[in-house]
Amino acid sequence: MQGFRPIAGILTSVNDALPPWLSLRPPCFADTEDGEQVEDPGHVEILSMLANLNTSDNTFFVIYPEDEDRDWSVSVHTRPRARGGYEIKQHDAATGEHATRVDADHTTITIHVLEWISQRRLPSEL
Repeated sequence: MQGFRPIAGILTSVNDALPPWLSLRPPCFADTEDGEQVEDPGHVEILSMLANLNTSDNTFFVIYPEDEDRDWSVSVHTRPRARGGYEIKQHDAATGEHATRVDADHTTITIHVLEWISQRRLPSEL
């Protein structure tokens, strides 16, 4: 990820310190508008992708399941014409869920995204 420099030991410990329900999620990846791809994004990676969003050439990122047979996604978009913040859109064809919310706090958004992804686990992945 552009501008993302992991510091050995520190970033791993942040992701490892998360509650198990945030760490247990189906395999997934993120694509950013500027072409970066992040495998299995966790807390640190999502925070970094949020920090790298701007209103010109990197306005969103989308997280997809690794399994192509599963049809869900969660995306985070900047809101340049509004009062700032981000729009978070969730889609899951299996459950019929289509939800949108707005938030400005990076930590709150990150936890929300991780919670939502964790709920996409199949019973065999529990």
